[in-house]
Amino acid sequence: MISDELLEKVTERLIQRLQKLNTDILKQIGSNLDEIGKLKPSKAQQLAQMLKYGGDYEKIVKELSKVSKLNTKEIKEIFEEVSKNDYRFAKQFYDYRGIGYIPYDENVALKNQVQAIANITARRCAEMMTPRALGFGLINKKTGDIEFKGLKQAYYDLLDEAVLSVSQGKESFDQAMTRQIKQMGSGGLKVIYDSTYINKEGKEVHNSRRLDSAIRMNLKDSLRELHNETQDIFGKEFGADGVEISVHENPAPDHQLVQGKQFSNIEFNKFQNDERAISYDGVVFEPEFEGHDRRSISEYNCYHYTFSIVLGVSEPEYTNEQLQEIIDKNNEGFEIDGKHYTRYEGTQMQRQLEKKIREQKDIQIMARASGQDDLVRESQQKITQLTQKYRELSQKANLPTKMKRMKVSGYRRAKI
Repeated sequence: MISDELLEKVTERLIQRLQKLNTDILKQIGSNLDEIGKLKPSKAQQLAQMLKYGGDYEKIVKELSKVSKLNTKEIKEIFEEVSKNDYRFAKQFYDYRGIGYIPYDENVALKNQVQAIANITARRCAEMMTPRALGFGLINKKTGDIEFKGLKQAYYDLLDEAVLSVSQGKESFDQAMTRQIKQMGSGGLKVIYDSTYINKEGKEVHNSRRLDSAIRMNLKDSLRELHNETQDIFGKEFGADGVEISVHENPAPDHQLVQGKQFSNIEFNKFQNDERAISYDGVVFEPEFEGHDRRSISEYNCYHYTFSIVLGVSEPEYTNEQLQEIIDKNNEGFEIDGKHYTRYEGTQMQRQLEKKIREQKDIQIMARASGQDDLVRESQQKITQLTQKYRELSQKANLPTKMKRMKVSGYRRAKI
């Protein structure tokens, strides 16, 4: 059966590749800044022109294209693996109904469906990885605002600022580059969308998202779409009259009571449409949860999935006792810094710390490449503090650590 753990496993190689790409670009730009910072103003200007038009930017573009092609191949493999996994689970119902179960490799209609969604997903990801769509947030030194610029413009503007700062002295150069390195490292390589929004100050800002986060979201949304569509196909073929909802540890509050339950198709449609619904074992679910509309299952960043079943034939994967044990364990939670949290809240805190640690590692890598030793030490100190906090949190919450989520290619610990 599909699960968030399975999706994380099959997408990990792709996400690691994107994070390495981000690191490699930051290192290259940092190395360029280091070269400029060692020169006199006239020589710095000449070097900047050489970097702009001598092929360094083209190296970045070529690497983007290479990674994009590797991702396209990987995405198709991921979609096929997930689809095969779902199809194997459905076999029991084909057998029960006495309907011929066509092996996956011979099921042309199913393979075409999987291929179609995989192709659309790969195309979306490729579009995100073009120089036109990617960029960095740079700090406007006059206003202090973060301005998101396309990859080429951000690269050129940063070189120009470095040259100008060199002419104003070593101290000015270090201050300017430290400020920009912190911003670029923490923000990372971003997908900059055409859409905009008005911030609190009334200024128009481009919507943006870190490249690895944007690709991860696109993958998960598309895999959810694939799963839902193939489950619908399977269900119609073997005559499904109900669904079962998947289960995972530490669920969100509005879904912890519904996970693992079975519903008739009619009742599940009510649940999805914010109506009063009754599970197959008689539990009533009202349209609101603690005064708010319920989220639908397998939508809106929900990690649950549904499986087409034959009611009365498919035994629930979890007993009510096991489901209640998951709820109790989640709600029992833990205390840290004088406050009580559920284990679900603990997982959210873990993700935040993992993100902050990755950001500081990116800053440290770029600072090292650009020769900003003070910033290397500062970021390393923060990495150490955040890592200690992560371990303390994980231990008190009794949550597994996910060290891979904090791994950044090219990072090595600096002596403080």
